[in-house]
Amino acid sequence: MASNHKKNFIVIFLLGISSGIPITLILSTLKALLVDKGFDIKIIGFLSIVSLPYSLKIFVAPIVDSMAIPYLTKKFGNRRSWIIFSQFLLVILIALLGIAGETSSLSAISSLAFLVACISATQDIVIDGYRIELIKKEEQAIASAYYIYGYRIGMLISGSLALALSDIVPWYLVYFSMSAFMMMCILSVLFANESRKNWHPRKYHFRIWFIKFVIRPLKNFSEHKNWVGIILFIICFKLTDAFAGNLTLPFLLEIGYTKTQLATILKTFGLFATLFGVYCGGIIFKKIGIYKSLWIATILQSLSNLAFVYLALNGKNINSLYFVVFFENFCGGIGDAVFVGYLSSICNLKFSSTQYALFSSISSISRSLLSSSSGFYASSLGWINFFIFSALLAIPAIAFLIILNKNNAKKY
Repeated sequence: MASNHKKNFIVIFLLGISSGIPITLILSTLKALLVDKGFDIKIIGFLSIVSLPYSLKIFVAPIVDSMAIPYLTKKFGNRRSWIIFSQFLLVILIALLGIAGETSSLSAISSLAFLVACISATQDIVIDGYRIELIKKEEQAIASAYYIYGYRIGMLISGSLALALSDIVPWYLVYFSMSAFMMMCILSVLFANESRKNWHPRKYHFRIWFIKFVIRPLKNFSEHKNWVGIILFIICFKLTDAFAGNLTLPFLLEIGYTKTQLATILKTFGLFATLFGVYCGGIIFKKIGIYKSLWIATILQSLSNLAFVYLALNGKNINSLYFVVFFENFCGGIGDAVFVGYLSSICNLKFSSTQYALFSSISSISRSLLSSSSGFYASSLGWINFFIFSALLAIPAIAFLIILNKNNAKKY
């Protein structure tokens, strides 16, 4: 029994890796490939829009929660069948994306990156539900920690390792190797326990299905006194971070850092800085509460963008890069921890899966849609003014935070 309990946490950790690999491949590593292929910075910035499916999770969550996959669901169960299905598609699509990268076909690259995002977002929805169902309520915090560390290692694999490999092998082999890592994640699910052991697909009239799986969770949230302000704040909170982060890698490549240096410092060292920030963010959240934590996180994320102004002014310097990467990732880690805590606190436990998918979808709008214009701003403003402008994008989040606190100071 104890070994089975331990196995569940290992599976959650491996699923975190599976979630972390695709998102970095299309949001960060792909930008390095495009720089290598000579694409304009405007195009590179605009291609962040391919991550839009992460903003549309709410539309997929009810389908994943209620539908079966022919043959697979009967053999593996509801949750595992969806995870295996999405992972298998990611194996194929990631390999094809590597081939498209070698052809330098913008239409093929963007189309495949978009499909990777679609399937990756679906995988995230299933894994979130699986994790909540598999692990006891009192151990959810531990399970989340396993998942986050796995997620970050997955990002390290598809970020740091992929960049280092790209210096010694062609890009298509880099993406083939990432596809192989996804294949290993499938093998881990085959030995996992199913979380919905007694689940059987039910035939609903569409109207009943729509009310149960879509309307009720959304109606419940809309009954919140400040629901419009909450949505606007969720959109704006990560905007300053996402806007600058969208072009961090192309900026550092442009001022002279090698991909191997960035793999070591930006991705590997940055990972540990992020995890340290997550740890500190959790402590801050627990000690001073939601509202004050959000204030600190919002301001720190803005200030971290200004650190890149120093690099833009002084050019390539390894020691400076270490400091900037630490500060930016540490602040981002605090922001991640506080933000997840905030989103969790406003979820109704009866509808936690769908409502969290809604909040996750809304928050990713800044990463995908709003940050897609960053390349145009960088091209017209120059790097120094671009990073200053990105720091100022925290102002809307601060404004909505003031409004939320004014309306309900005790809760926030």
